[in-house]
Amino acid sequence: MAVFTDLMPLSPRLYHWFIRPRWFTKKYIHDHINSYFQLNDKSVLDFGSGTGANCCVCQPELYLGLEPDIQRVNLAKRLYPDHSFMQFDRTQIPIQDQSIDYIFVVAVLHHLHDDQITSYLVEFERILKPGGQVIVMEPYLCNKAIFNNRFMQWYDDGDYIRSEDDYMNLFQAGRFKCQVLKKFTKCFLYNEIFFSAEL
Repeated sequence: MAVFTDLMPLSPRLYHWFIRPRWFTKKYIHDHINSYFQLNDKSVLDFGSGTGANCCVCQPELYLGLEPDIQRVNLAKRLYPDHSFMQFDRTQIPIQDQSIDYIFVVAVLHHLHDDQITSYLVEFERILKPGGQVIVMEPYLCNKAIFNNRFMQWYDDGDYIRSEDDYMNLFQAGRFKCQVLKKFTKCFLYNEIFFSAEL
């Protein structure tokens, strides 16, 4: 959901309304998450929360959205005043050890190079409760969808769209066990992989 990059062609408000409208976010993100995870009474960190669209599936008092772009943080606070959002300095996550049940990572990793992801996985390990999970949804390169691959690489401003194996290898090198939950096509053009990772 967030953009961990300095290239932001749309203002936060335009991004929220045109790229992440409520129906779209529900269909392609929330419905998938709710099909596999019970979020009631669970603490959630939304890592790269963007304009806050994913907070709707979480209890306000148990949710924290972290986002590096202050304009997106400020918009999220206005749109969802009952939820908490903070600007992220891209280094240490400001959360206590073993205090989070789930970490959302939605459309973030393809904006980060491998070394950044590796460092964040160390932080995820620190803040997750025993049995906690990382919930990941990312565009991915698929050998059977060459046109979609080319479209994503041309259209998307993320420089690091990876294959399924590349995502899995990064998490497994960080001692996480991964389970692919679903692979699907979004709007006929984006290959999406939805997986969980647990220590």
